[in-house]
Formats: sequence, C-alpha cells, structure tokens
Amino acid sequence: MDLSIEIEGIHFKNPIVTASGPLGFGDEFFKYTSSDTIGGFTSKTVTPYPITGNIPPRLVYLQNGLLNSIGLQNPGVDFFIQKIAPSLPQTCVRIISVGGESPEDFANVTKKVEKFADMIEVNLSCPNVGGSVIASDSKLTKEILSACKMTTKKPLIAKLSLDLDTVWQSQIAMESGIKIVNIGNSIQGARFNVKTGKPFLKNVRGGLSGPAFMPIALWKVYQVKQAFPELTIIGLGGVEKAEDVVEYIVAGASLIEIGTQAMIDPKSIQKIIEDLKKILEALKLDIKEIIGASHRGGFR
Repeated sequence: MDLSIEIEGIHFKNPIVTASGPLGFGDEFFKYTSSDTIGGFTSKTVTPYPITGNIPPRLVYLQNGLLNSIGLQNPGVDFFIQKIAPSLPQTCVRIISVGGESPEDFANVTKKVEKFADMIEVNLSCPNVGGSVIASDSKLTKEILSACKMTTKKPLIAKLSLDLDTVWQSQIAMESGIKIVNIGNSIQGARFNVKTGKPFLKNVRGGLSGPAFMPIALWKVYQVKQAFPELTIIGLGGVEKAEDVVEYIVAGASLIEIGTQAMIDPKSIQKIIEDLKKILEALKLDIKEIIGASHRGGFR
C-alpha cells in the first residue's frame, strides 16, 4: 500500500510527521526510530536568540495526556545552524519551526535556516511582546507571514493556536498567501496539588497534549476543512494508534503530526505506520482518497 503524498511539491513517503517540541531536535528519537520510517520531522522552534525556557517544575503527567510549560527553550538560531541543522535527518522531509516576537525576528530566522529546511513552520502560537499569542493579533500575523514569504521560496506552514478560532486564523493565513496550516498547538490548562494547594506548574498554566486533547483538535480540523476545502491541513494532537491517524485524515488533514506518543514510545511510530497500511488495504482505498471523506458522506 502506497502511503505517499505530495504537498506543495514536497514528497512525503507517508503522512506521519513528528511534531515540534517534544522531540527537541531529534537526538534521542532517532536512536530508536530511523528517519527512513517517517514522512517528516519537525524541529523544536528556533528563535533569534537563546531561550532558557520556564522555571521548573514544567511537566505534569496526566491520566490521559501531558501538561507542559517548557517554554520555547532553544539555543538560538546561530548555534542551531552551526551545530544542529547540518545533522538533521536527510531521508525524510525536514520542517524547521521558527519563532520570535516581530516580523523581523521571524524573517531573520527563516533566512538563516532555509537552506537546511524543505519546509518552514511559522509558529504563530509564540507569545508576543505583550505576552499574548501572536495569532491573536491579525495585523501582526499578516506582517509576520508576509515577511517570511518575502524571505524564502520554501513552502510555509502557519502553526495556529487552538486557544483561538482556527477558522478565523486560517482565513488570515490564506489572505497572507499561506497554503498549509497546522492545527495546531496545545491548548492552555492547569492542575493543582490538593496536598499543598499550589499549582503543579511553576508557571501555573501549561499546554495540554495527548489523547485528552484529540477530540478538540479533530473538531478544529473538521471546521477548517469545511470552511476552506482547498487548504492543506496538518492535524496534530493525541495520536496513539493508526485508527487515530485515519480519524484526522477523514476529518480533513493531509498530514498528521505525532508528538507526545513519539516522545513516550519512539518505536511505536513504526507500528502506527504499518497498521495504517493494513487499515487502508482493508478499506481498498489509498491515502489521498480518504482525505476529508467525512465531508463527502464517508468512504462510499
């Protein structure tokens, strides 16, 4: 069964892509899973200058997910292009996530990393100078996306915030000439320790990921595909098995990112891909035929 798909002229051997964040720059992950296996790898977000991240404790493991407050911890773009980027995998699509606070930040990072990337993901869920998410400011979002488009000819992905209206964000991205959106980043949440009366996270709030998050992300994918059938969607959130991948595809996603599961059990990615082939063989359909199938009354 052929799982390959082409997105904006870029060939993916299968629709499985690792998500930005949990796997860092892949050092540990690729000790357990070959880049030959996956369709693509997304780097942790790279910013103009080094960021140390938030103060610990920064992780809370939940019954059905993970709450994290890592922050955009990274060594900065100059260190990245000198020491890390040359070692990114060569046998899958390389997606580099870029971040910053201003259009100039995003453009500068994009310019520096583009030769190492097949695609560039613009992390619009970065906090801006005022502390709110960049995606909440439509004017700033358009300026950032325009600046990145002027800097590179590589395909750009707009990574959206699930704490905001994703249809509205997708409209803004399309008006800026973007053809691919990632739905999306984790949603904000908090947990509190009943023995101490304090929040588990030093920063109080964190991003919820994992299976508990999946129905929300699926609904967002469905809504955006319904509103903009021509838009290419990357679905992200809570995938643990091949059936989850199929759900995202029939909701409207062309690519599916896996983060928490890939971090917890890197070897499980191979099984997800193998099981995906079996499901499609049983359906007697290929990957392209089932994208957005729920909008067309299902498989038949």
